[in-house]
Amino acid sequence: MTYVDRDREDALRAIYDERYVDEYDPHAVGRIRRMLPFIELSGREVVADLACGNGVLLEILSPLVRQYVGVDFSDAFVRAAERRRDAHHIRNGAFHCADIVPFCARHPNEFDAGFALDFSEHIYDEQFLRIFRAIHGALKPGARLYLHTPNRDYFMERLREWGVLRQIEGHVAVRDAQRHQALLAECGFADVQVRYLPHYLYPASAFHFLGALPLVGRYFRARLFLTARA
Repeated sequence: MTYVDRDREDALRAIYDERYVDEYDPHAVGRIRRMLPFIELSGREVVADLACGNGVLLEILSPLVRQYVGVDFSDAFVRAAERRRDAHHIRNGAFHCADIVPFCARHPNEFDAGFALDFSEHIYDEQFLRIFRAIHGALKPGARLYLHTPNRDYFMERLREWGVLRQIEGHVAVRDAQRHQALLAECGFADVQVRYLPHYLYPASAFHFLGALPLVGRYFRARLFLTARA
């Protein structure tokens, strides 16, 4: 890791303190629950939630998997996730305060599915490559990766990029679908598929139907939901 990488990681770590956790998105449950129709699970899987935050995904997936493992480098988030798990009396979830790369190195070919939800926009390209190569190594061959993130082409993201709207704290690299596909392929993933989801808040979600328009439709597709195979 270069000094530039380390400085960037230190800057990102500084964001995710107790204040950030306390103010974390109150719409997370609804935002994630709407992805369920696109997630394939049999109930026998051991799944990894990379950059798990406060563990919202466990609340949603616990009845659908054999074991859930959440990983996050923020001790504040891991503590919040454990409190959330215990409050819901969930028994098949565990959390680890760890960096993703060394965690994955300790668990090669172990997981039946991996989740990276609302995470990739928080890391630079060089970090993306390092982290998702590690994730690829922790997944069983053929296991599916699920990735959810804002779409750089969406008109509100364009306005943030141009300085018209205030950028969301920690969003250092919002990407479009093609960039995600290229990066995931470089990390060893295959069969990368893209689905466009509406914004999770109304009235922003009302623009989603405009995504079918020729030429300008791409500016009205708010969120990316990607699947890929290890």
